[in-house]
Amino acid sequence: MCTRLFRIVVALAVMIVAVFGFAMQTSALDDTYRFDDIEMSIKFPKSFHVITINSARDDPAFEEVKLDYDETMTAFKAADIYLRAYESELTYQISMTVTKNENTTSINNYSDLTAADRKSILDTVQSDESVSTAVEVKHNGNIFIDSQRQVAVDGETVYINLSDTVINGMQIDLTLQKVGEEITAEEAKALTNAANSLSFDHIRRNTGPVFDWWRLLLWVVILAALAVTISFIYRQYNAANKRKLEVRRNLRKNISEASSDEPAHAESPKPMTFEESLGYKDDEEFSERADADEMAGMDIKIRERDPNKGINYFEDEGKGIDDGTDYFDTYFEEPTEKRAWYQKLGSAISSNFKIAINHIGIFFKNLFAKIFKKKK
Repeated sequence: MCTRLFRIVVALAVMIVAVFGFAMQTSALDDTYRFDDIEMSIKFPKSFHVITINSARDDPAFEEVKLDYDETMTAFKAADIYLRAYESELTYQISMTVTKNENTTSINNYSDLTAADRKSILDTVQSDESVSTAVEVKHNGNIFIDSQRQVAVDGETVYINLSDTVINGMQIDLTLQKVGEEITAEEAKALTNAANSLSFDHIRRNTGPVFDWWRLLLWVVILAALAVTISFIYRQYNAANKRKLEVRRNLRKNISEASSDEPAHAESPKPMTFEESLGYKDDEEFSERADADEMAGMDIKIRERDPNKGINYFEDEGKGIDDGTDYFDTYFEEPTEKRAWYQKLGSAISSNFKIAINHIGIFFKNLFAKIFKKKK
């Protein structure tokens, strides 16, 4: 009985120690530092000496790390430093800087970027000669790029662990620095804990540009106007074709009726000769008139009829001269050449384009007339 009771007591003691130890470990990050202007907070162990951009002049941390208040605040503002935490033995320090510019605003959040874009940023970090390693990690669900590097300052080697991210359009850099000695795993864990403790009132994810309703309305109006215009032109085109077809039907009907009214024995009229079309009875009268004109000094040349040239067998060598024979000129012009297919196509496009523009003008003229009439 006593043995069993002893075991229960020991088990309870172990549980109490474990819970107390966990509570102590958790309470080690109890100190929270709040920054209202960026709606963010961060935690550090109570043993750290922490100075922030909001620290008061009489904060004991300035005396503990032997820093002047005015010089420290000036340096913080110049370098966009929001916080600097010194380990209790001052063996290393962790700084937090927050910057915002066009580049960080466009990125908004590392978590919003594609894997390819983040890989490009990681490659840029790794290309720095001072960087030994650089990896993409997650701290408290936010994507960071953690890197290690070392630089020489005043003859001493400074070892640096950097954990940086972009959240809500701000670049946040957490930098652990140690002079002369490499950073241990336990010290590196302090930087990880700080990154995991970052807290934001709201994380604004980039969901793309805001929908522009005015732009949509403009496109709807343009498309509606275009549809109405095309419909109007189409109706006008169909109406014109119908009128042409109606005219042709009436013409054919009239010709058919006229041919049916003519007697079957009616003879077709004798075709008019070329001389008769010029006002002469026959070739003899035409020849006499031409001889008289030539004797009167008119510069006229009469050639023999050439059946292959049709009626174009006269030459007026005094063309352009008012010699009383200008009626010949209309018969001496060169025959009109046939137009190529592209000329016909260009002419058709030009003609239809003019018609379309005219119809569009009429449509908007009537539309504006109705609008102004309603306003009145």
